[in-house]
Amino acid sequence: MTSFRFGVVTGAHGDARAWSETARRIEDEGFSALLVPDTLYTPSPFLALSVAAAATDTLHLGTWVLAAPLRTPAATVRETRTLVELSHGRFELGLGAGRPQGEADAAALGVPWGSGRERVDQVEATIRAVREAFGGEVPLTLAAGGDRMMRMAGRHAHTVALPLPPHADLAAVTDAADRVRAATPPDREAVELSLQIAGVGESVPEWLRRSAGLTPESLRAAGAVAALSGDVARDADALRALRAATGVSFFTVPGELAPALAPLVAELAGR
Repeated sequence: MTSFRFGVVTGAHGDARAWSETARRIEDEGFSALLVPDTLYTPSPFLALSVAAAATDTLHLGTWVLAAPLRTPAATVRETRTLVELSHGRFELGLGAGRPQGEADAAALGVPWGSGRERVDQVEATIRAVREAFGGEVPLTLAAGGDRMMRMAGRHAHTVALPLPPHADLAAVTDAADRVRAATPPDREAVELSLQIAGVGESVPEWLRRSAGLTPESLRAAGAVAALSGDVARDADALRALRAATGVSFFTVPGELAPALAPLVAELAGR
């Protein structure tokens, strides 16, 4: 059974000193990874992760996830090589075909967005370039929802970020996990499955509260498996049961919820 990992998803904030302190705190709290999103309203993920690499020793550093349509494969390989070297091999490349708002990002950058099929083509081309440059040295995470992305994930990914809404219940998580396993060739090792924590106790991410009306009450009413109670013993049992039922073992959490999750991380990480 795959050991638990926990990652914090957050954009860089403050100056280099403040961001370095954030990275060190996340490392000290026992999280496995610092994961930076790729949007135009957050700082560059590669620059942010470079600063974090200099400030930490064991923390893995990843993009969550890089929008492949916004860069050429060669540009992604170049940035990946830099971070692999700066972090002494702690970099994990997260890739996707672009978030729903990504078309506006592409327009602002002056690059083509393309159809859904064309964007998935760009993901595939980037994977091919990264594999040619690094072999299997760089762990690859794919945000996979459609059938073609699932097949790519089954063949190439170390980790799959399950494309589920915050309210997803056990049946939805099980179905998504089964789809990944069905797409994974039998001669490959099991793919690590990732799910984002949507709430801890009475706390939910403010951006989800504003944009989607997310509340602790709505999560509980939906039977959301990504909503934790805030009680360490109870939540540890819940995540062990979820891992046993679905295989999900890598849990990410928005930065603002990370302090609330730290006691649970201390209980479960690496076990």
